[in-house]
Amino acid sequence: MSIKIDSKHRYRQFICKLFFRENGAVTVFSVIVLSSLLLFFSLLIDYARIAALHKLTEDAVRSSVRSVLSAYDDALYKRYGLFGRGGTDGQIIFEEMMKANTETADDLGRSGMKLVRAKSDAAALHAATFLGSHNVFSRQVLEEMKYKAPVDFTLDIAARFIPMADAMKEASIAISLLESMRKLYEKREIHLANVLQMQKQMASTISGSSLSMLIPVQPGVVAIEGNSALGIAGEYSSYAAKVIYNQSLTAGEKKLNTAEIEAYEEKVTAFAMELRKVSDDIHRQHVKLQGEAIQELEAARALNDDMLRIVQQANQQPQHSGYDTVSKHKSANTEQHQVPADAASDIEQVRKAADELVKTDGWFTEYRQEVEAQGSSAASLDMEAGAYQSSSLAAIVKPVKSITADTLLESVTSLRLAYGAYEQKYIRPASVIVDRQKALDQGQISKQLKQQKEQAGSLWNQARSLLHGLTSIPQMEEHQKVFEQVQLRYNDNLLFNEQPDEATEIVDMEKASDAHMAAEQSNTLMGGLFSGMSGMLEKTRDSLYFGEYVIQRFTSFAPQHLRSMMTGGDISELSHAISFHNQEAEYIIYGFNNPVGNIAAAYGELFAARLAVRTMEGLLESKSLGHPLLILSAALIYGLEKSIEDMLAFSERGTAPLSKYIKVELSYTDYLRLFILMHGADDGASLARMIAAIELNSGTILSAVPSGVTGEAAVSMELWFIPGLIRTLGAVGLLEGKVVGNRYETTQTMGWSY
Repeated sequence: MSIKIDSKHRYRQFICKLFFRENGAVTVFSVIVLSSLLLFFSLLIDYARIAALHKLTEDAVRSSVRSVLSAYDDALYKRYGLFGRGGTDGQIIFEEMMKANTETADDLGRSGMKLVRAKSDAAALHAATFLGSHNVFSRQVLEEMKYKAPVDFTLDIAARFIPMADAMKEASIAISLLESMRKLYEKREIHLANVLQMQKQMASTISGSSLSMLIPVQPGVVAIEGNSALGIAGEYSSYAAKVIYNQSLTAGEKKLNTAEIEAYEEKVTAFAMELRKVSDDIHRQHVKLQGEAIQELEAARALNDDMLRIVQQANQQPQHSGYDTVSKHKSANTEQHQVPADAASDIEQVRKAADELVKTDGWFTEYRQEVEAQGSSAASLDMEAGAYQSSSLAAIVKPVKSITADTLLESVTSLRLAYGAYEQKYIRPASVIVDRQKALDQGQISKQLKQQKEQAGSLWNQARSLLHGLTSIPQMEEHQKVFEQVQLRYNDNLLFNEQPDEATEIVDMEKASDAHMAAEQSNTLMGGLFSGMSGMLEKTRDSLYFGEYVIQRFTSFAPQHLRSMMTGGDISELSHAISFHNQEAEYIIYGFNNPVGNIAAAYGELFAARLAVRTMEGLLESKSLGHPLLILSAALIYGLEKSIEDMLAFSERGTAPLSKYIKVELSYTDYLRLFILMHGADDGASLARMIAAIELNSGTILSAVPSGVTGEAAVSMELWFIPGLIRTLGAVGLLEGKVVGNRYETTQTMGWSY
């Protein structure tokens, strides 16, 4: 028991010595340790309060910025689906929300101790992005249309063209080939016609000369001044007898008939010189014309070679990716509307028949030989004329018994035979010329082609007059002023976005000089339509979204406005209807800065689209004509007739059948959707035109409408403990703000956009 008491006593003594020593060393040590701990915890508390302040400020600025964006232009959204700052001034909203956010946080702590009592010292709001920026505008349009665009509707329009893809592809190749062949064919036939014409001119150098009177070979032909080769030969016997008699007289005897002898000799000399002169002139002209005929023939041969190359290239099956891509999307839904199963193959056969237009090289060789034979025949006639001249002049120089009238008659006979041979082949009945004429006319082909060309030309003039009527509409001054206002906004927006002014390439049907050029242009447009559809089906649907945005949000020109002009030529209604507010979509697509340009472009392309489809039908309807150019001309006539009917249908009810084989009606706006796919609506110029139209209608400059803002706020709080120590931490980069006096200040920046 005593041992336990002693142990407790010793323990108490030890404790007393340890804590209550008289020198105070332990007490000082304890104070130092506790002070260090107090300093550390005070620093830790203020640092935690600073971190909480940063979080509080970040949330407050974010909430305030979003509150600013909650005030948007209601009219702009309802009409165009676009978000832009509007309503109350954004700076006021931001300041009030920052104050409310910080004060609300402060009020929550009044019932007890609050670690962070923040104070909003300053708040500034800055616009970050603007709705007039193409990147911002296009993003909002895509976001809007991804949920609201009737994609299935536009895809259904494209699906209606799918059954025609193969036939339209073959029609495109066939028309392109046949048009190229036709141009070369017509040039070649002109050269061949020139060759034949020169053959006729070569013949006319002889038939139209005095040679036929110098060498009368037909009864009733009157010789020049009673002289002819035959007459001179017939008088030679009498002349020779008189000369021989005078030569037999002795010296001193008087010569008889000297006057008659001299007259005959003068007549022979003059006749021989005249015959030679006429023959030389004829031969010189004949040789010149023959050379020109050979040149024309070789030019025709060169064109024929070009035709052969075109046929060979066409047989290599060039790629038409747009048609092929659309054709791949055939489905069960497209089977109910089908062109004839053999339509594509039938049109392909028409295309392959184009090689019938090419002549063989042997044909040209044979024709050249024919022209050269005509020249040889003329040369023979010239040679016989020279022989007769030599014989007749020799007969009067030294007439002897060996030179008789029979000798001259033989020379005349040879001359007449040479003339007769030429005359029969090339003058009358001109068997060679007639046969060649028939060969070049190809029976009734040339006549039929001429008739079809006139008919197609008449129809094209009618269609062109219709299209020209759109460009000749009187333009009111108030309409033009609106377009000028739009153009100013358009240029300003391009400048704001640093974009160049790019013109839209269009198919201008009115500039087509004839029906064939119109067919080629319509062919080009249809290829563009199928390329646009293939891009939509295969690559991206952004172009579809932009197109639907244009169709849904902007007005288009109703085709019924054209009714009075197309039926009665009355354009008074049109002159009032062509205001900008009736053709916003057309302006966005084509970009013409006048009241009639965009409408003319849209309806010109509409006519071109209809002409392409109808010409394809015409190829199938006319395939039995055989000759490829007859088929082409007949197809154009059919296409023009039906296209004009389609335009009348649009003016009456706003729709027209897609094809005689596909019994569906497409409206004018359906075609506008396709034209947008073809031209695109996401380029800088198109976006600027959309923005210009919106600005005109809303009175708001989108380049000044913020679509995103940045808020900057300065917030501070009072430090509880040792500001100097916190300032030291800031100096070494451990803080995001700064210490001023006994307050910690920080700035927070936060951005947000629609």
